[in-house]
Amino acid sequence: MKKVATTLGTALFIASAMVHANPVDDLFQGVDSNQDGKISQAEAAINPELEAQFAAIDVNQDGFLTPDEFQVESGDPQVEG
Repeated sequence: MKKVATTLGTALFIASAMVHANPVDDLFQGVDSNQDGKISQAEAAINPELEAQFAAIDVNQDGFLTPDEFQVESGDPQVEG
């Protein structure tokens, strides 16, 4: 019985995390390979669609995508990491 309760507890924890997870944040972190909090053009190159849209998404034209820039563009994420 204890094993069933532990398994059920784990399943509920995972389900809760999935409900609260932000897929855009997960996508950003997946592309941000060096985990410096921004996506460079080199990092964006892993995804042709993101690479093609990079200049348009990079609002301040600093050569990096910030989480804020990425969040606005990815409201309905079409970019795969």
